Amino acid sequence: MTSRMKCESCNINDFRVEQIADEGQKPYRLCKPCQDRLLNKALRPLEFFNLTAIHGHSFYLQDDFYDYETGEATQPDIEVLDCDRFPFPNFEQIKNNLDRLIDFAFVQYFTEDNIIKQLKQFDKNETLKTIDKKVKYNRAINYKAYEVVGKVFGNEANDWLKKEWANRQENELLIFAEAIAKCFDFEEAFETVTNEIESKDDKLLPENISALLYLQSDKTLDWIEKVIHRTNNISINWGTLAASSKISWVRADKWLSVGRPLSLVAIDALLFCTTTRDRQNQAFWLQENPPKLTDNPRPEIIANKLKDYLSKDNVPRTKNAINKIIDNLFQVTE
Repeated sequence: MTSRMKCESCNINDFRVEQIADEGQKPYRLCKPCQDRLLNKALRPLEFFNLTAIHGHSFYLQDDFYDYETGEATQPDIEVLDCDRFPFPNFEQIKNNLDRLIDFAFVQYFTEDNIIKQLKQFDKNETLKTIDKKVKYNRAINYKAYEVVGKVFGNEANDWLKKEWANRQENELLIFAEAIAKCFDFEEAFETVTNEIESKDDKLLPENISALLYLQSDKTLDWIEKVIHRTNNISINWGTLAASSKISWVRADKWLSVGRPLSLVAIDALLFCTTTRDRQNQAFWLQENPPKLTDNPRPEIIANKLKDYLSKDNVPRTKNAINKIIDNLFQVTE
């Protein structure tokens, strides 16, 4: 006699109903009480943890409804009962339990370094096998699985990640990007990412270029020069990418001389590279990895070139950005 599958949420009652998750994803398998709590945004902390470890940060489990650090329901439509009986796990409780530690890594929106460090203490084959099993059960969690694998294994997970990449679904490049940068050799990673970007429709270019952030190479700057003509949308993503790719003043000066569209990329990159204080309005990548020009020109050299550029292109976008760059260059450190 086979045992019935348990509810994914409480892990106590038998699974009775399926609740459709996001489109195309594996449904939640729940008991009736947990289904009711899910629909009313009233899961107990441990139930939120259990479901998120399987289904990721999906619609029903988004941060509008739950605190990712505590599992607390923040907008429940019904009273959340018996929270103390279903507490959110803490690191000390689960650090020696491989399955639960991986769950913990998947539940955290930004997986903390101490979790990654602890995962490295386990047998690598067993760890990768466990993660592989979780991805096979529900591929909706793959975005966290690849992030964790990249940080824990690096090049040791090369073969596993290649198999996952070979079976990728449409428009999953950004999900794979960080892991590719960590698990593949640089040349292979660069070729894999750029080939994938170039093979897609031009309208996806401004978004997909973010996959190159993780490579942090000036080779990306040559690539930007090669493909920039494929888009009329010179979004701030191009400047973010250039700033993160070891741009120099020599390169920025060249792009300013060439004019649009490369000059717009150079201006945004210079703004990011000269910001030393508040980056709250900049991409999270730049907040975590503050860029600088790789050479060290005198501030007046940059300022004079930018003022000269304004005589040819002084629309509000360029004027505002250049004024901020010049303020950055000459700001007085308190």
